[in-house]
Amino acid sequence: MRLLKSLAIVALLSVFSVLRGQSGETILDTVDFNDLSLIGTETLDTAIASYIDSAQDKTKPAKDQMYDMILAADNVLAHASSSFEMYRYVYQFMISGFSAMGANMVVDYMVHLPYFEFVEADDIQAEEMNELAESYKRVRIGVDMPEIQTQTLDGKEFNLSQVEAENVVLLFWSNTCPNCHEMIKQLAELTAKRDDLVVVTVCVSKDLKSVRKYLKKSHLKGYHICDGEGWNSPVVDAYAVDMTPSLFLLKDKKILAKPIDIEELVTILER
Repeated sequence: MRLLKSLAIVALLSVFSVLRGQSGETILDTVDFNDLSLIGTETLDTAIASYIDSAQDKTKPAKDQMYDMILAADNVLAHASSSFEMYRYVYQFMISGFSAMGANMVVDYMVHLPYFEFVEADDIQAEEMNELAESYKRVRIGVDMPEIQTQTLDGKEFNLSQVEAENVVLLFWSNTCPNCHEMIKQLAELTAKRDDLVVVTVCVSKDLKSVRKYLKKSHLKGYHICDGEGWNSPVVDAYAVDMTPSLFLLKDKKILAKPIDIEELVTILER
């Protein structure tokens, strides 16, 4: 499931060709949102991403393009309200992507759960959606960073708000994730060249011994957290993380950006 979510975000952030029917219908009209077997498939992900991309007028100012995306997201959710399972998947797929893009206006709209009132859902399901929406509301770009109060891997008390640095890079990673290992390697090289940032890593792996061994070998300086609770960690929940690696750039105790990779991180740092 984590892999599917990762692929979904990549799909939403990519630019797809505009696919339209001969009668002027959009690609959404070719998708059967009652077919739950489409959940998590490239077919559904690509259709949604294509529709959102085609709905934007790239000649408009950025703010007006945000309104285009809001209207597009609204239409997608209207289609997805056929069932709770479909709505939940489509909602998380889109809000994850918009959040990573820094499309705050769209996220602000989506946290109100458009069209959910038309979904047949019980109280438990409704509470699940409310918690999901609230989690993304907490980590929008520009908001105050959620505090982290825990212990580091070497047993020292840690408070994120007390980290003194011009820039703080927060990385959520897994010890079984090759992309995470590559990112840690790149961060080690980056921090060796710059003294204006501090790295804080949060590992979702439960094998603390192997995590310690890997980090020692990586020579990545900073603060390293691994509470052994995996994806159930309150730190993971506080930042609405559902895939690894996930990067946050923090500045002045606010979420400045959510870079996709180290290259984008460096570009933001050098602005």
